[in-house]
Amino acid sequence: MNFISLFKKSRTLIKLNLLNHNKFILPNLYLNKMYKEDFAYIKTILFYFDNVEYMHLGDHLFFIPLIKSFQDSGYKVEVLPTAIMQQFFEKLGFKIGKRDFTYESYDLIISRIEMIDQLYRYKAVLVNVSKNLTMPICDQLVSDFSVFVKLNKISPIIDYSALKDDKIYNKFNLSTDRQLILFNLYCDAASYLITKSKKKLILDKLKEFNDSNLYQLVFVGSQSDKLNDRMNYEFDYLDLRGMTSVIDIFAIANLSNSRCYVGFDAFVMHVFSLLNKPSYVVFRGRLSKKQHNLLKVFHVNLFKHDNYVTLLNE
Repeated sequence: MNFISLFKKSRTLIKLNLLNHNKFILPNLYLNKMYKEDFAYIKTILFYFDNVEYMHLGDHLFFIPLIKSFQDSGYKVEVLPTAIMQQFFEKLGFKIGKRDFTYESYDLIISRIEMIDQLYRYKAVLVNVSKNLTMPICDQLVSDFSVFVKLNKISPIIDYSALKDDKIYNKFNLSTDRQLILFNLYCDAASYLITKSKKKLILDKLKEFNDSNLYQLVFVGSQSDKLNDRMNYEFDYLDLRGMTSVIDIFAIANLSNSRCYVGFDAFVMHVFSLLNKPSYVVFRGRLSKKQHNLLKVFHVNLFKHDNYVTLLNE
């Protein structure tokens, strides 16, 4: 998130807390155009994520257990993700909502609190996913909503096997007999917090895997990462920056010889956690000490039982 987005987010939160504080039914949940009693009449729900400014790739993943919990509890659920994430939700079997929906289309919309300007006309529960957390974010979301609606599965089982694809080996010339180490030294969100010393921690960890007979290092990321990269690397790697989709990343991480991710606390880290695989991560941090400490505990790991992420800058 850049400084402009951070300023807009801060302004929105200050406004809601000062002028509409009584609409917070929990520290993280804000009611818009509805009352707590309305939960009893909800049947159709739209999870609205169609905003690239505030819904980064990893942010979509935070809501998956909550979406599945509502779905398993008999609610009619649709998801409207950002365009780059649509195929991912389709592969998981979630119904995609219409981008031209009307007020009457759904009984309730669930989204991030930052999107209130887009959703001010609708009955909505807006979530602050980075403040007042008392547990990892996926657990927090399900726990908070279960206070107001009956959810049959607080910890739903989610099947990611639909994202497996062994054809990915040939598509990207991946090794079948060496262990794959995915890595990235960049992060679009809060990129102003990325420093040379933090990158060095990642490079130092990668030295442990600098054996071409045992490992294949795979550089993932965006095309802009590659174009702006001025670093010289002391190891060989397969450069897939700008070449992979969200589906590709899940397919690579799902491979039996895909061992781990090394990089910043970002999307690929969450992918590996969802697939029960380890990551070695440099926490990029936040500007305020309070938020820094909170997110270091409750955003790095998605669930209370997680132990997949090892922080390199403890």
